[in-house]
Amino acid sequence: MVLLLVACLGLVGGIFLLRGGDTTASGPETTAPVRPRSSGGGGPTASIPAEEPVVRGPQASAYPAEKIEDLNRVCDEDIYYPELPKRAGKAPHPVVLLLSDTPGMRYKDDGYYYDLGLSKKVEQTWASEDPRTVQMVACLDRISAGSTIRTCTFDDPKPQTLTLVRTSWRLRVYEAATGRKLLEKTMPGDDQKCPYVVMVGADKKIYAEVSDRAAIAALRNLVTR
Repeated sequence: MVLLLVACLGLVGGIFLLRGGDTTASGPETTAPVRPRSSGGGGPTASIPAEEPVVRGPQASAYPAEKIEDLNRVCDEDIYYPELPKRAGKAPHPVVLLLSDTPGMRYKDDGYYYDLGLSKKVEQTWASEDPRTVQMVACLDRISAGSTIRTCTFDDPKPQTLTLVRTSWRLRVYEAATGRKLLEKTMPGDDQKCPYVVMVGADKKIYAEVSDRAAIAALRNLVTR
C-alpha cells in the first residue's frame, strides 16, 4: 500500500480593536444634544437613514459558471447560476458530486459512477466536465468522526500504521439554476476497507468514506426520474 503525507499550514487569525477618541467640553458650558423638531412646528426635521435590508437565502452569481470548480460556490457560498438548466423535462438530470473531506477544500469526484458504465453519456450525466450542462450540484461533506474501525499498514515510502475511523457525512443536493435544495441527508462512511493509496494529515487518521454504490443510490432518483 502507498502512503501520501500532506503537510497542512496553520493560519493564525488576529483581531484588530479600534478605540474611539474621547471628547471633553472645552469650557464651563456644555452643548445639549440637538433633538429633531416636530413636523408640526414648520421647521426642518432630522432625517434618520433607513437600514439596508438583510439579504437572506441563495443569491444569483454575478458571473456565469465557466468551469466545474465554479460550482463549489453552490455548496459553500449559497450561490446559484441562473443561466444553467433547471431540473426539468425528461430524465436524466445531470449532476456533479463535489466532496469536502477537509475544511476549506472541495473537489469533484470523477470516478464514483464507474459501476454504471464508462460511456460518454454516463459521464455527462453523473460527472460532467462542462458546467453548462449541469442541472444539480451534490455536496458531500465530512461532518464528524468516531471510534476506531481497524488499523491499516502501509509500506511506502516507509512502514507505518494508521487508524481507520468511523465517519459521518452530510449530503446536500441543489438545483444549480435556482439554489433550491432538493435533498439533505446524513450518510455513514460505509467504505470501511483499508485504502490502497491514502492522503493523511497531521492527525494520522483515515476517515471512512461514503462508498460509490451508496452515493449512486442516494442520487439515483433525482438523476433518473
